[in-house]
Amino acid sequence: MTEIDDNRELVHLSGELDAETVPRRLRESENWFERGEETVIDLSGVTRADSAGVALLLEWVRDAQTNQASLSFVNAPAQMRAIIDFCALNDVIRLRERAA
Repeated sequence: MTEIDDNRELVHLSGELDAETVPRRLRESENWFERGEETVIDLSGVTRADSAGVALLLEWVRDAQTNQASLSFVNAPAQMRAIIDFCALNDVIRLRERAA
């Protein structure tokens, strides 16, 4: 589900973010990041995530940077936060507690 207000898009993800689902999620997100716009991805509905899910977040960060768009993530599940912490990716993947 996607909500848009002014120059901000809020994307709600649900289900699993793993090696099986990541390719489909990447295809679905092809046009999410537009120049000068802010995208917030709400991960509160993610039920399971592995390293492939974190790699997807990194790909989205790269895509947003390429398109000169702003990107942040909110409500990341503990499993995903643990992988991000372990891999020292906190400076690359911007996690916030909730959407403003």
